[in-house]
Amino acid sequence: MKQLLNILFTVLVSAHLAFAQSPEKINSFRSSVLPKYSQYFSQAELTENGQLKLTAVDKYMMLTAELKKAAMVNIINAWQDSLVIVQSGTKSELWGRSTSTGNAALLDEWDLAGPQTPLLPQAQTQKIVMHPWFFYLGGQMMFDSQKTINISFNSRLGFFLLLNRWDLATTISAGVTGNADAAGTPYSNIGLMSRVHFPIKEYGITPNIGGEVTLASYGTGTPTFTPSLVLGVSWYVGFGRLDIGLKIGDITSGVGGFTIFPGAGKFK
Repeated sequence: MKQLLNILFTVLVSAHLAFAQSPEKINSFRSSVLPKYSQYFSQAELTENGQLKLTAVDKYMMLTAELKKAAMVNIINAWQDSLVIVQSGTKSELWGRSTSTGNAALLDEWDLAGPQTPLLPQAQTQKIVMHPWFFYLGGQMMFDSQKTINISFNSRLGFFLLLNRWDLATTISAGVTGNADAAGTPYSNIGLMSRVHFPIKEYGITPNIGGEVTLASYGTGTPTFTPSLVLGVSWYVGFGRLDIGLKIGDITSGVGGFTIFPGAGKFK
C-alpha cells in the first residue's frame, strides 16, 4: 500500500504540473488561436501568476456585453487552464468559466483611471470562481459469490485547488457489511480525498483520478488507516454533476452520486 500511495502522489503532482502554463502553450496560443481574433486582440502574454493576458483593441471595447461573451467563450475553451485578463489602456476585464455550464463569465472589470466597480466582491470571486466548493451525496453497494453484502451512504465536502482541475475534500461514509444469511456489522469511514480532473468538452464528460486515505472503524474493532486509488467520470447537469466512480484498495467497490455546487447559478 505504501507503494500505491507513492504512485498516487506522483500522478497527482505530475498532472498538476502538466496543467501549469508554459512558454510552449502560450506560443501555441499565439500561433493557432490569436490570429483568429486579431480584430479584437493585438497581443497575448502570461502574467506572473500564469494567467492569460490579452491586449484588446478599440473594436473589442466597443462590443456589446453579449458579443464580448461570445468571443471569450472560444478564447476560454481554447486556453482552458486559468482565468483570462483582457486589458485595454487603463481598463481591464477578468473572465472565467462557469463551474456548472462551462460558459464564459465576466467576473470583474476595473479602470485604473477611475473608481473601481467590481461585479462581485473580491472575496466572493476568489471563493466561488477560483476555489468553488462542492457537496456530494451518494451511495455504494457490493456483493460477491460468497453472499457478502456491503451497503453504504457517502458524502464529501470540499473545494477546488485549481479551477475545474484539482480538488480536495473530506469524506464521510457509513454502512453495514456482512453475509446475506447473517446479521450485518456496521462501519464508518472518515477520510481525505484529492482528485485531478480532465474535462473533455466535446463529449461533455470529465474523467478523474486521485487518491483517498480513510480512518476506517469496523464494528467494535480498532480504527485503521486505509489508502485507495480513486477513478471516476462526471457529467455536468444543472447546478451540479452526476458522478460515477471506482475505489480500488483492499476492497474494490463502485460508487455513484450527485455533486452540488452552491453558488454556481451566479455564473450561468
